[in-house]
Amino acid sequence: MDDLATQRERAAHNQSLFREVNERIAALSRRFASEPWAPSYLCECLDTSCTEMLELTFDEYDRLRELGRRFFVLPGHEDPAVEEVVEVTDRYVVVEKIGVAAEIADSMNPRRNGGS
Repeated sequence: MDDLATQRERAAHNQSLFREVNERIAALSRRFASEPWAPSYLCECLDTSCTEMLELTFDEYDRLRELGRRFFVLPGHEDPAVEEVVEVTDRYVVVEKIGVAAEIADSMNPRRNGGS
């Protein structure tokens, strides 16, 4: 396996872990929210030491979770070598895993079997 493929696989695993944390944030936010608001979520970038947060409405979050191979990151946190940018906003960038990394991200998707 070449270095790029290994890097892509590692990225998919790391970003999927961030997604797990964000799924828990979303569930707790919904449970305890008394009025509409925009919870803060962890940036799902490749940098495992990144602790930056971004706000998404529940509708935005749910739309971004529709495909298991997609992740949201802060602008400038995307890495075109291992992921494809599929959407850019002023607050976040949506990236999509490609190749075997997409398969890994899909398999690690907590919503694939009706979760969250």
